[in-house]
Amino acid sequence: MTDVKQHQMPMRHVVDNAEKAIQIAKDAEMAVRHAQLESNPNKLSAAMAEMEAAQHALTNAQRELVAQDDERFHQQLTQVEEQVTAALHSLDAIAANTQQPKQVR
Repeated sequence: MTDVKQHQMPMRHVVDNAEKAIQIAKDAEMAVRHAQLESNPNKLSAAMAEMEAAQHALTNAQRELVAQDDERFHQQLTQVEEQVTAALHSLDAIAANTQQPKQVR
């Protein structure tokens, strides 16, 4: 008989990846906010690149969640997917409201 934990491992891996992506997104948001407060164009540029990487990680996590959808874990996967979607929306809003300052000569 197959151990139930063997079936849960891929799902747990997908959820862990999604949670890591959410944390990366939160860290990227904070980096953008700090760079804006400091009015530092170099830090802002780096933070925007970090945010873009976070968006890719969230998109990949979202794909994995959809692919892993299983009736036994549907509620948990749905909750994590909602968190991923919220993090994506948050990053999109920050990206839309963040502009690189024009270089002044």
